[in-house]
Amino acid sequence: MKRHIDCALKILTKVFSEKTYSNIAFHGEKVSDMTTKLVYGVLDENVKIEYILSQLVKKKPQNIIYNLLKIGVYALTDLTDVPEFAIVSECVEVAKMNGKSANAGFVNAVLKKVARGEYSLPSKTADNYLSVVYSKPQWFVDKLIEQYGNDTAVKIVSAKPFEREHVRVNSRLTTLEEVKSRLEAAGEDYLVSDVNGLIVKATDAVGNMFKQGLVTYQSPSSMLAVYSLGIKDGSNVLDLCSAPGGKAVLMSELNPQGKVVACDVYEHRVKLIESYEKRMRATNVQAVKYDSCKFNPEWENKFDFVLLDAPCSCFGTFGKHPDVFLSRGESDVLNLAKTQQEILKNAVRYLKNGGALVYSTCTLFAEENIDVVKTVLTNKDYSLEKITFAGQSLNEKFKDNDGTISILPNGEYDGFFIAKIRRK
Repeated sequence: MKRHIDCALKILTKVFSEKTYSNIAFHGEKVSDMTTKLVYGVLDENVKIEYILSQLVKKKPQNIIYNLLKIGVYALTDLTDVPEFAIVSECVEVAKMNGKSANAGFVNAVLKKVARGEYSLPSKTADNYLSVVYSKPQWFVDKLIEQYGNDTAVKIVSAKPFEREHVRVNSRLTTLEEVKSRLEAAGEDYLVSDVNGLIVKATDAVGNMFKQGLVTYQSPSSMLAVYSLGIKDGSNVLDLCSAPGGKAVLMSELNPQGKVVACDVYEHRVKLIESYEKRMRATNVQAVKYDSCKFNPEWENKFDFVLLDAPCSCFGTFGKHPDVFLSRGESDVLNLAKTQQEILKNAVRYLKNGGALVYSTCTLFAEENIDVVKTVLTNKDYSLEKITFAGQSLNEKFKDNDGTISILPNGEYDGFFIAKIRRK
């Protein structure tokens, strides 16, 4: 347990103290399943853990000790298969290993109080009950209640992290049936998703197929944004804000006789698109460096379809990325909305007459979603169009849409917003 705690401490120090994204913080570390569980457990329960520690620690200690205490609190309150005395003693040893012997007694005392339950959580009638118990920032809970109502807000904040992965099949190289056969031969179980992808564990068998370009990791919500466009083969398609390129590559598979221009503002992100298209053998994707906030007159009236998966606050992905609450706050919602409006006003001008655009985000709030879309609907040349899909099951699932679809985070689905705009 000691080495798992020590490794988790190193990763969490990068996340909390150095503001490194969690997926990047894992790089260069020898990570066990237990380490991963500790890291994401602390990130997912951070609000609640800090609430508990606030009752037991008068003055916040230096970061490395505070992060170690967080690991200890998570382990004591959530890990039922490890003895409490072992968790406390191992955290004490990790403090010593990291040159903090003088703080070992402090760590021991605080964690023993946690083990004895010398703290309390808010009552159900308390204003901060949802925030603390479901470990989400208070502003986030308040905003959800304001826009969705209390019952739906509870469903959102109580959604469990999805512990499997969703992959889609590269139709250029293989078929769903062949991938299923490979998984069965490897003794892997799977479920077929609503979007005809596969819900799997991230095993070596899946990883090998990923490296070969037979499958790729992509959420159903992300795929739905592409399917909402209703792309016809032979079309000229523009993907704004494209990196890392998953949607562009999927659009290229639906449009083998056409072309997809995929752009992003930074050179290193353009290279991500190029790497993605190479792995998936997507030869009809052209990756270009471009700032979508600037209008490009060469693209005006040129494209049959445009996808704008806008830069957003990403609050719909907190199940997979609980550290989103460390890097984003309430002010980002309005700040990003201004950028989104700017890009969308350019994007609709790139459509040919009769062309269609999908605006999507992986966030939950109206300011970044329908409010942005409304800014272009004031122009009578553009209107919302009901979203339909090729598959009957998806049409049934989203039959009541008015040209917009709001997906709440649940299971394999990320929280997502999709709007389809048609140019007359």
